[in-house]
Amino acid sequence: MHRTINWILMLATLASIFALYVIKDGTRRLEARVQAEERALERAENDVSVLTAERAHLARPERLEPLARELGMAPVGAGQYLRLDVNVPSLIAPEAPNPSSQALGSSEGRSGVGRARGQGGGESHSLSPSAR
Repeated sequence: MHRTINWILMLATLASIFALYVIKDGTRRLEARVQAEERALERAENDVSVLTAERAHLARPERLEPLARELGMAPVGAGQYLRLDVNVPSLIAPEAPNPSSQALGSSEGRSGVGRARGQGGGESHSLSPSAR
């Protein structure tokens, strides 16, 4: 009887040793993956900071202005601005009513809202093409 209990305890000890080895090996592998991911994260953060600095360097106005002038662009003139609170009939041409918008009861077809959208030059740059 003691012999059988000793064998069972020895097998349980060996099984525990094997399980401990497997768990330790898995932990080492996970730790290596975590370290690799941390290094990748550091590289990505470094790349982001480098790209941010490069963008700031390339977007400097004193660098862009001569390039824009070479392309024939000039600063925005006062006449290119459109006040939104003033109705300017010469710039906003009335559109023909859209039959589908009237059938659906859309407010865009009845009011002036939406008609002026997208008009007025469409330039969103600080420099616009100069008159030639």
